[in-house]
Amino acid sequence: MVVTKQKLLLVDDSKEDRFLIKQALADSGFDCEVEEACDGEQAEMVLAKSICDDTLPHFVILDLILPKRTGMEVLEKLSVHGISQRTRIIVLSSVLPEAKSARLRELGVWQVFEKPIDLDEFLALGRRVKELTTAEFKGLN
Repeated sequence: MVVTKQKLLLVDDSKEDRFLIKQALADSGFDCEVEEACDGEQAEMVLAKSICDDTLPHFVILDLILPKRTGMEVLEKLSVHGISQRTRIIVLSSVLPEAKSARLRELGVWQVFEKPIDLDEFLALGRRVKELTTAEFKGLN
């Protein structure tokens, strides 16, 4: 059996946060191919191309507060196209009202995490994402 490398789309408008998330994932031993998007519009373009190429990422880490299109707008589009049923979506948010949390589940979000604010929290996020995705990826193969 050929095991493919996991693909991850990381969507966050903060270059520093993208760097810290990638570093935290690497430090946790999570070996994956990472593609980045810095806004909601770019995320939609990357995902549209991956649909055409049949190369959907296994996982998406998505910030909700993004320029051009919000994370919620991106999620709506993913849901309409059925991507959220084939790709595990992890949402990061610094503010998440209970009503929005319920809507995220309706849109197929797999996990929701509070957005880290310091290095220790980023490293803890990396370890948790690795644990969850490793178990999930084994189930997909």
